[in-house]
Amino acid sequence: MGMNMRWEVWRPRYESIVKRLGLDPIADAEAAKALDDLLPDPDPHGLASILRGQECVVFGAGPSLDEDLIRLEQAGYLEKVLIAADGATSAVIEYRRPDVIVTDLDGKVQDQLRAWRLGSWLVVHAHGDNLGQVRNIAPTLKERVIGTTQVEPFGRLYNFGGFTDGDRAAFMAHELGASKIYLAGMNLGRQVGKRSGDKDLARKVAKLAICKELLAWLAGELGARLVNLTGGGEDIPNVPRKII
Repeated sequence: MGMNMRWEVWRPRYESIVKRLGLDPIADAEAAKALDDLLPDPDPHGLASILRGQECVVFGAGPSLDEDLIRLEQAGYLEKVLIAADGATSAVIEYRRPDVIVTDLDGKVQDQLRAWRLGSWLVVHAHGDNLGQVRNIAPTLKERVIGTTQVEPFGRLYNFGGFTDGDRAAFMAHELGASKIYLAGMNLGRQVGKRSGDKDLARKVAKLAICKELLAWLAGELGARLVNLTGGGEDIPNVPRKII
């Protein structure tokens, strides 16, 4: 494998999130097993070749996403490698096909599958709440797909670190060698974007707080070069903002 975050580095973070959100690690492992069974052999070098040494933009599904896309297009940022987190795909694809989609399959999946058919890579995540979606969708994916888990990786699965689609996308880009990672649509406050798949508001807000902490860790201790281009929203510790 060689491309995973070291399990001993990720494990304490995962265990703390399990406690905070009341997750079921056994259900996470069961969903991972299903995903591992259903996916083709991965081509991590194919995915890494898109990201290595490149400047990337990771799009979250926050409330500023549509305005951020308008600004980023005008400033030429949409010519970089584009990584869409789950529901953000539906907005990004109106401009161009994202290079990579990082998803736990709870946004408008048909938009994500359309982008995949047009050539996007899918990085599909299994966890205790999406076993049904994994079983429905994973068998249809025959190429340009990598499976991820939040438990210790095994079989065909990877764990690049990260928890929500948005921060997992940044961890993946860093782990696979991106030179710089711009963040957009990452408001991470109490407001939830209309393209976010999560319907439970209190839980979503808790997840956004975790996302912010993980991005701060990625940019701090883990040394990733992150720059926040999001219009408004919360400041992320260790991540400078750039106004464009």
